[in-house]
Amino acid sequence: MSDEQGQNPDEASKAFIEHLEAAGFFKQIKNLETNLKTIAGDLASLGKTASQRLEETESLAAHVLAVESILSVMLKSNPVDADRVRAAVTDKTADLSGNSEGSPAVLQIVDDILKRAGG
Repeated sequence: MSDEQGQNPDEASKAFIEHLEAAGFFKQIKNLETNLKTIAGDLASLGKTASQRLEETESLAAHVLAVESILSVMLKSNPVDADRVRAAVTDKTADLSGNSEGSPAVLQIVDDILKRAGG
């Protein structure tokens, strides 16, 4: 750079830009910009997919709650043997849950429905 000390600022800037260009700096910046745009697009797509899954989950939860409500009303009019229902749940879920007593989560839901139905 000692040769360049006598240059005026415009020439020094031009030389610096030419050096950056020759080193591929601007090409790297363009590639970085392209990659960032791709990432932004991917994140937008991921956000859209997450929103869709949330809507589907909310819809499924609404359906389950509706069916549980209907079942509770039906059970009030047509009581069932709670012990037989629990035994059926245990039989159905023991292998799936890996627990010989059945799935605790399913049994909890069954107990909640039976309780709301007055059983």
